[in-house]
Amino acid sequence: MLGKYFAAPVVHAILSIASLAVMACRAPTVPNVETVSSTSSVATPFRGAAFVIDVNTTRLSARVSPPVSGLPQGASSSGAITTGKSFVSNVSGAQRSILGSDAVDIAVSNLSRGAVGASVPGKVLLTFDLRIITKLNGVRLTTPSFPTPPLGVLGVQAFPFDLSVITSAGGVSGTGNQLTVKAPRFGDIMASADWDGAPHAFFNDADCAGGSTDCFRYEPFGDIAPLSTSAARRVGFLVDPTVGDIRVRVLVAADIRIQ
Repeated sequence: MLGKYFAAPVVHAILSIASLAVMACRAPTVPNVETVSSTSSVATPFRGAAFVIDVNTTRLSARVSPPVSGLPQGASSSGAITTGKSFVSNVSGAQRSILGSDAVDIAVSNLSRGAVGASVPGKVLLTFDLRIITKLNGVRLTTPSFPTPPLGVLGVQAFPFDLSVITSAGGVSGTGNQLTVKAPRFGDIMASADWDGAPHAFFNDADCAGGSTDCFRYEPFGDIAPLSTSAARRVGFLVDPTVGDIRVRVLVAADIRIQ
């Protein structure tokens, strides 16, 4: 009797799993999409000149990519587009101001994800340590002549001028009795107060009043000696709990001084 009692539910479960598997095989594949949450129309020409930090908020892993392109025609001293090269400012002589992979690398470590609502209601605080590694021998990285540095803030500055969330519709996939269920990924992102510098108008806005499109939090690193690594600086972002992957484009601004 016991065998008969349990037989029907077991068969029903197997049929249900098989049915889901067939449905999963027929489900269309939905690609991930990069959705920009915060950027500057003024800074857009410099988007390709930024270092890209891709962070998975679940696995707490990060990948740093160098700039994918150079600056726009006429934005460098030679007028040429050169991948990963620094921007040479004409404001105060031939000093590099927006640094590319020819001058520096950046490193990310110690990723941390807070509980939902622990810092801001309904949000998750994601933080990590950021370091700047210089590649140039015999030169010191100092306060940038472009973009306009915050008043009284000296040394190298890094700021996240473009923030994106990698969105996905989710779905079910698999074969046979093996199913994989992926939750939808979406939401918003903003720089947190872990970036020590308050929002600053780096490009052409006079201040950060209403309507500004180029105000960003930033992190000051001070001067950095030749062929050295800066101290680690803690930075962070507030994201919705539904966010799985973020993409942060960071500009590193500094002039060089020959020692």
